[in-house]
Amino acid sequence: MRGDIPYGVRMVLLAVLALSSVVVLVNQDPPHRDAEELISDLRAGNVTKVVYDRDWPAYGTLTWSGGPLSWSQARFDEPGDVWDHRTAELVPAALERRQGAFLARVRAVAAPSVEIVLSEGSGWSGPGGLVGSPAYARWWGPFAPVATAAEVLAWLLMLTRRDHRYAGRWAWFWMFLAGGSLAYVLLEPRPLWRGPYGTPAERTRLDGTRGFVLALTVMFGMGMVNALS
Repeated sequence: MRGDIPYGVRMVLLAVLALSSVVVLVNQDPPHRDAEELISDLRAGNVTKVVYDRDWPAYGTLTWSGGPLSWSQARFDEPGDVWDHRTAELVPAALERRQGAFLARVRAVAAPSVEIVLSEGSGWSGPGGLVGSPAYARWWGPFAPVATAAEVLAWLLMLTRRDHRYAGRWAWFWMFLAGGSLAYVLLEPRPLWRGPYGTPAERTRLDGTRGFVLALTVMFGMGMVNALS
């Protein structure tokens, strides 16, 4: 792929990816709490939105929000009567009864302003799980396809262009798996802070091996931070 990426396009792409990174960092894995705490939060007026999957509590999630970037998720506690233990099949009547009873309690204590939403899945995500995050839709529904499209575009640019300056394609591939799309748009093929016409000096690019090690280090560090938080 030849020709420079328009500077304005890179700026917009960077802004979307930066925002999506913040959303994922803050809200990718909401803290798990007992479902009964949702009732308490509703009574206290601390809930703005409740989102439940169609098959919860058999599986799926129940989440609730106290603000755009403040979400909680019900701890999974599967009732024993929603599955037929002889056939291992879901019992629709039992599931409907369990879900209906809990949602009736939710609606009874929820303020009129609280939005109660049925989710058909875990959120808008891209192919293969490489792009997209349920956190996008939790933050703001229309943002999910925009953020995922930005990720897909960054992947396409990385895979099809040959003018990488800081790292080779394989290095960027591994770094993308560790969330490197934001860094790619910021740096390639020239750093955004140099403006649309600045040309930095040539430099030795990271190869695939060093890119893999760097990505592995980043993922290990993020895992340690999550484990300690």
